Amino acid sequence: MKLLIALLALLGVSGQSTDRPAYAAGQVWEYRTRPTEPNSLLRIQQVETDPGGAPIYHISVVGVGIPGGAMPHLPVSKQTLDASVTRLSSRKPAFPDPAEGIAIWRENRGGVFTIPVAEALDFVDQVIAQGKAEQH
Repeated sequence: MKLLIALLALLGVSGQSTDRPAYAAGQVWEYRTRPTEPNSLLRIQQVETDPGGAPIYHISVVGVGIPGGAMPHLPVSKQTLDASVTRLSSRKPAFPDPAEGIAIWRENRGGVFTIPVAEALDFVDQVIAQGKAEQH
């Protein structure tokens, strides 16, 4: 078994990508953005673990075309980050405080996005548009 693990590690078939650092709070990442938001960035604001032991990443996203130009809180899975991020960014823009969003998410026992960040933002856009339509 140890030999198999060693061989897999040499072949780069481990659970962790060797060219990507482990995800951690405070990291700012470039990601596969929507076409109209090429300079958008995401920041991992907080990391926690769900009851089953899976990590939950609370991220904020800036440079997006939603009201205020930022999404203060999106709870995402490792799968979402793996499908979305491209590299750590050296840019350090101001990100909104996610505390209120995280508190509301916990209070309501919210879910976690497992789709790429760009698709999650499309979903948020749809919810905002639907809310505006219902107000009129």
